[in-house]
Amino acid sequence: MRLKLVTFSDFANHLYPHEADYLLSIQNFSKGVNMQILNTLHSNSHNPNKPREFDPEIDKRSYSYVKTWIVQALDKADVDKFYEWLAYTEKQVMIDAITPDEEKEILAYLKTINPSKYFFLRYYELLQYFRDYLLIRVRSKFYKPINTYLQKYESAYHRSMAINIKLNQAAEEIIKQHETLDAEPIHYSNFLQTTFDDVTLDGYTRYRAAVRLTFLYYNYREFENLRVVYDELDKLFKTEVFYSKRLLANYYSNRAMMHSKLNELALAEKYGYLSIRQKNSDFLFYLANLCAVLLRSAQYSKALKLMSSSIPELKKTNSFYNKIGFASFYIRTLVYNKMAKNAVSYATTFLDAYKKEIFETRWHLFFTAYSQALLSAEKYSRMLAITKRYNLLNLEKKYMDKSVYIPVLLWYNEVALYMEGKLNKEKLVETITSSAQTLLQNQYIAGRINELLDNLSDSIPSEIAVIRNKLNQNK
Repeated sequence: MRLKLVTFSDFANHLYPHEADYLLSIQNFSKGVNMQILNTLHSNSHNPNKPREFDPEIDKRSYSYVKTWIVQALDKADVDKFYEWLAYTEKQVMIDAITPDEEKEILAYLKTINPSKYFFLRYYELLQYFRDYLLIRVRSKFYKPINTYLQKYESAYHRSMAINIKLNQAAEEIIKQHETLDAEPIHYSNFLQTTFDDVTLDGYTRYRAAVRLTFLYYNYREFENLRVVYDELDKLFKTEVFYSKRLLANYYSNRAMMHSKLNELALAEKYGYLSIRQKNSDFLFYLANLCAVLLRSAQYSKALKLMSSSIPELKKTNSFYNKIGFASFYIRTLVYNKMAKNAVSYATTFLDAYKKEIFETRWHLFFTAYSQALLSAEKYSRMLAITKRYNLLNLEKKYMDKSVYIPVLLWYNEVALYMEGKLNKEKLVETITSSAQTLLQNQYIAGRINELLDNLSDSIPSEIAVIRNKLNQNK
């Protein structure tokens, strides 16, 4: 019995809170013990630091029943599982290998898949292929209901397809702004919000709109608007609309970033840990986000332990966006753990190996971390040389022209010049104060400026005190 409970507890501990909420909403147990088990599971999923013990007096068959029911219920709701079925079945149709039972399964979904279901578009396309398969074989019995379905939802299909084309266009401009600041995609906000809110659309299209809204609001630092989106997603993830473990992990990670930007660090940490509970292709990205939160809340050793244990995952990924993000936060984590020399060594090696990829994707994030490491290691001349060699200050000017960006590299460079005796105190104070002054109206940016000044105060404490005093006087 003890082993059985350990096994069930381990299974239960891997369930997400939203999964537990969904299971509680659909249960129809006739036995009180089954409900007791589910209530304990639900409580533990929401209170992982204060778990309740599963009752060892309950028959082990009840635990087996509840576990089987949970697996089946979640599999049935899982949009990714449905996509796997779609992909397999489409292949069976295309290679003329579809079996009678598989044909019946296709037909069964005619009653349940409507234009608001997550993968409605892919199901519609499967039916198009299957209709052609049936037509050429003169199988009118199956052909007629499928043709009726396709005609009934043809306009809904073409509408969603048109919206997805516009979503692709929006993504191009939003990502272009994220990487180069050459675009101004804010005009897409109403379209994206309307798409996300439209319950007549398929879930896939709506979720794509939510992802683009996330990027857009991050670019413009409109985190309160983002909160509205994620509060709605919170409700939807307790239903079948968007459910899959992959999507939930993505939601938790994005929510963690949002709470971090809003300086709600306890919530950010909570969602950050939820995001890494399951390993997937974005695990490193989620882990880097969590460690960024841990650094901000001064949990340095915890962040180092997490990142160090995940170095093997870094070697596996083909995503340079995730690889560079992980490396940048690992460098910062080493610095915060008083390992600046290790941070410089790691950053130098990483730059030598991935110079091209760094400049193609996340150069500002990487060089911000590298500069912080060099400054902490008191390698001022080396930092100045790297800044000049790669023309970093000119590259950063584009960011300085935007009110939502802090000229981090400029400030690090000024401090290095000052420490090398190539800049006087008055000029240092004036440069940092004047460039910070215009940014303080943004609450999020003001918080980031204070954090950056805290970092710089390790090198120039009295000078930073003067800068803070001037900024306070000019408020």
